Amino acid sequence: MLVVDDDDDVLEKEAEVAVHQTGHNSGVIHAGIYYQPGSAMARCCVNGARKMYEYCMEHDLPYSRCGKMICASNEAEAPVLEKLLATGTANGVEGLEIIDGAEVARREPNVKVHSALWSPNTGIADFSAVTRHVADELDQQDNCDVHLQFEVDGMANVDGVVEILGREPGQKGPTKRVIARNVITAGGLQSDTVAKLGGGAPDPAILTFRGTYYQMKPEFNDICATNIYPVPGGGGIPVGVHFTPTVNQRRGSQMIVGPGACLAFDTEAYSFSNVGLKHLWKLATHIGLWRFCFANLDLAFTEMYRDLNKKAFMDQARKLVPSVTDDMVEESFAGVMAQIFNHDGSPAADFIFERNMNQGTTLNVRNAPTPACTASFAIAEEVVDLAAEDFGWGQGVPPVADGSVFYASPDDGRAAGTG
Repeated sequence: MLVVDDDDDVLEKEAEVAVHQTGHNSGVIHAGIYYQPGSAMARCCVNGARKMYEYCMEHDLPYSRCGKMICASNEAEAPVLEKLLATGTANGVEGLEIIDGAEVARREPNVKVHSALWSPNTGIADFSAVTRHVADELDQQDNCDVHLQFEVDGMANVDGVVEILGREPGQKGPTKRVIARNVITAGGLQSDTVAKLGGGAPDPAILTFRGTYYQMKPEFNDICATNIYPVPGGGGIPVGVHFTPTVNQRRGSQMIVGPGACLAFDTEAYSFSNVGLKHLWKLATHIGLWRFCFANLDLAFTEMYRDLNKKAFMDQARKLVPSVTDDMVEESFAGVMAQIFNHDGSPAADFIFERNMNQGTTLNVRNAPTPACTASFAIAEEVVDLAAEDFGWGQGVPPVADGSVFYASPDDGRAAGTG
């Protein structure tokens, strides 16, 4: 007989939270300009940005509502700004306006472009600091335990409850074990692997792209004051070297330049030389990736070239800030982004939730790319609503214990979350 304890357990593979995507990105609080109106991505981005600002203010976490310019470098790109303006307005983004090149130069003297879409509510935060704060809040509650260095390698439904087994990453033992009535998985780069352990389908598979960043040397940090972005590139994945101020507690306040979007050769490939045979097989057999690459040959090869060639990388930055030179920047960090491609070669355009897995005990978050950091608090609300419906939690009544991080079912069952 398996006995369910009375805790909400959060299981994290690494020695601390936010080691991967959450801690290695541009740190931008997106306003909600790019996403299909009516999608969960659009809804959660707009709502999540508001909640993110509120949370940072409430807990004195670093952030800045510094704004953003999405720039058309020439007249041919200008119609894209009109489309983005329409999309953002439909999503409820406030304060958007298109400004001409002269106004751009007045506000940002080093930016030389045709025109730009100004978004005053775009900002920056330290999402790793936010995540650490959330984890500390959870860990301080009597009914919640955050388990670090718990790499899940097995989940089984036994007599209506889920037995979750795991180990410290890279070690053979000892076996760690948690029992839960319900499980929510959100594994990031490993979301397909973890979801399959939780009864999920083989697809969609996670592929990864590496984004490399440079940063302005300290004497050039004031080259611009706000987020300076190009118009979105082709192919439907986040491509485009941009300038972003940061407020990162550990890396400091920098002006970062990047990222690229180079196909990675392993799940957690933070450099070009990181290669995993299992991941290579996944790439070789993924028909959606091949269709994407054939439809975007220039994008596929140029991004890889830029990842290896600093001058080619910085040439993209010079389309926005012509005065920036290669010797004004130094190497910074790299991030790895999870990406899902549909069978037809198109990138997945929305969050993907897989429900009622493992005999109805498990909810899998299969796809949560950018703007997932911005949208995180809103995504959490969506997940709780889905879980309440699937698992019979709450039914409109308060949680069993004050401060519970999850709704409780009528028989006091709790949930384990893996992330």
